[in-house]
Amino acid sequence: MLKTTVAHTGRSKEVSPGYSRYTTVFGFFPSLRLIRAFSAVAELRSISKASTELNLSQSAVTQAIVKLEADLDTRLFERRNNGSYLTDTGIILKEHTDNIILNLEAALEQFASPLTTGSTTTQMLARRVTKSQIVALISIKEAASFTQAAFYAGVSQPSIHRAARTLESHLNTKLFYNTAHGSTVNEQGYRLANRLHLTVREFEWAYEKIEAQKMRERGRILVGGLPLAGSGFLASAISGFIGNHPEVNIDIATSSYDILLEKLRAGALDFIVGTLRSPPPTDDVIEEVLAPDPYVIVVRRGHPLASKAVVTREDLAAYDWLLPGPTAARRTNYEKLFSDFSPTPRTNIGAHSLTIIFLLLTESDRMTILTRSQLLLDQRLGHNLTTINHQLEESIAYIGVTTRKNWTPTHNQAVFMDFLRRTRMEDSRFEASDKET
Repeated sequence: MLKTTVAHTGRSKEVSPGYSRYTTVFGFFPSLRLIRAFSAVAELRSISKASTELNLSQSAVTQAIVKLEADLDTRLFERRNNGSYLTDTGIILKEHTDNIILNLEAALEQFASPLTTGSTTTQMLARRVTKSQIVALISIKEAASFTQAAFYAGVSQPSIHRAARTLESHLNTKLFYNTAHGSTVNEQGYRLANRLHLTVREFEWAYEKIEAQKMRERGRILVGGLPLAGSGFLASAISGFIGNHPEVNIDIATSSYDILLEKLRAGALDFIVGTLRSPPPTDDVIEEVLAPDPYVIVVRRGHPLASKAVVTREDLAAYDWLLPGPTAARRTNYEKLFSDFSPTPRTNIGAHSLTIIFLLLTESDRMTILTRSQLLLDQRLGHNLTTINHQLEESIAYIGVTTRKNWTPTHNQAVFMDFLRRTRMEDSRFEASDKET
């Protein structure tokens, strides 16, 4: 999977002290010890009562609150003679920490061994879990091995190994198994990592809202981009958004639809941009159409068929074709085109990389089926390709956004979605380029 980060810091804008400290692969993710102290003080409106509740000294609770406030560069409590009361930013954080604690406890209750939950309450179990343990599990799941997980999380291998095994011990449940390439998560570990990833994102959403309260734009948007579909479309939206919101980071993950969908459902992505499935394969995501994206037959500029007014199937069959995998919609279009035709064209090259497809088309008389948005990307990179005059039976796909059902976007996510909606495909852009050929 390809992952790209688009991040602009701006030269004149004030940067929150807590921000640079947390622009890691996990974004803003404070110690759970700090969060538990904050939550207890918020609930009890008293540092002394919170210290008793957590079995900590008052100075330890006070130091935890002070550190969390320093990390967020904001006051979370108003200290009065009769107690500690949440500020406006404190209220924002409390709303999200409530979700974090509930989600964490629910996840642990689901995946912990019955022997563990029988002798230990879920709340007690949750208090044993640390940030480093959650980071370790998610990193191992994402990187597929303990060794790569250390690089992914930016910590040492012994730290990853120790944290992962401690979490496994707390839950009394096997979370990992050995492979020829090392240890990685088993099915239980994989599912628990997904649950915890969505929990971790709650911290980032809280951080973004708190920064917005201070009239600062911060945060991170996680976008899944299908490698062939809508790349130019997504790039236009990102360029427009970053130009207006330079303090927001955008992480772009590029992979197959199945992998991106899995990450979306786990909370590791905010949305997927690309060709819609219509309907989606699972009932917990929804699709929004952004623009039509017609299928076209594409060749190099100067191809013998490029200037031909009427192109027949006999003409098309005379040239080699590049094809995607058997489940791709473009492959379905090809098979319908030649379903009752013999002999079919030679198709001895299968290609999934758009860059390789462009190069193979440019350097030969081969042809393939792409969408208009994919052809737009070629036009931006040098305009070496064009379409030929032959109508395909299934001529239109749709570019759109896939999100989790009941998903509530943050301010930054909602603004980015607006940029996606405004970046619509205009057929005139393609028609003009075709006329130049």
